[in-house]
Amino acid sequence: MLLDINEQIRAAAGQALRRMVQQKGDNVFTWAEIDQGFEVSGNKVHFATKAAGIFKPQQLTDGAALSIKQVRPSRTGRIAPYEDKELEEGVVAYQLQRSGTQSPFNALLEVAFRKQVPLIFFRGLADGLYEAFYPVFVDTFSYAKGETSIVFEKPSVDEDTLANIVSEEPTAYGIGVRKTRLHQRSFRQRVLMAYGLRCALTNLPLVQLLEAAHIVADSRGGVASVQNGIAMSTFHHTAFESNLMGIDPDGKIVLNELVRATRDGPMFSHGLLELEGRKMRFPTTELHRPNRDFLAQKFEEFLAAQ
Repeated sequence: MLLDINEQIRAAAGQALRRMVQQKGDNVFTWAEIDQGFEVSGNKVHFATKAAGIFKPQQLTDGAALSIKQVRPSRTGRIAPYEDKELEEGVVAYQLQRSGTQSPFNALLEVAFRKQVPLIFFRGLADGLYEAFYPVFVDTFSYAKGETSIVFEKPSVDEDTLANIVSEEPTAYGIGVRKTRLHQRSFRQRVLMAYGLRCALTNLPLVQLLEAAHIVADSRGGVASVQNGIAMSTFHHTAFESNLMGIDPDGKIVLNELVRATRDGPMFSHGLLELEGRKMRFPTTELHRPNRDFLAQKFEEFLAAQ
């Protein structure tokens, strides 16, 4: 089935961003890197523009945004023009432009909400430095409240909801927050993107086989923070969670005695035994690196299980 030009552009944007993340090893980019854009049929297409937070390249003809950009104040005490905030469970409240229905940029997000197209989210960390996420979706939209909510999982918005976006209606249209699923989806995406969409232990680049492992489990009070997560293959995640494998505060991998005593073919040997004594790969961005206290807590649990 052939994609139309809009679907081609959106697919190419997502693929290009994922390649950039894998090549760089994390999802933090300078504006210069973002501004390089990507190619579709030999033509350059921009990811975003420096001038506006809501962006649609001229090549897109469906009326919906391709990306949204969140900025951070450049000086302490300075107030950002639009105070976007991260809500619980990984939902981001994104402020609309104050001109409401008169803003062509707000209209781009409204169409993105109606059509439920995937967006790229550039989260501002500092001047000219952004954390990239893809895909994200507009979950709720309200001109009256002047904001939308951005989530990491495609919502299921009914036809009545889509037909009733009214500028003076006080309700933020969209489905309710599905807390557990949004939490899981957001945590997984943030952790995998921070590790460059690769396993931190083996460098495996197949996203379909990767999971976000909690260092300190939810059941033990672990927080849904990138600093409490490590990107691992499903195989290594199970070993880590079961205390068959531990990681000390310096990132060194230690195997349970039972594992070291087991011999069971090349998969077991190369996939687990040869990791003994190696160090996991940390994200290049400091704010994404595992919290040493979290690693120490989990490592004590591993040692106690010997």
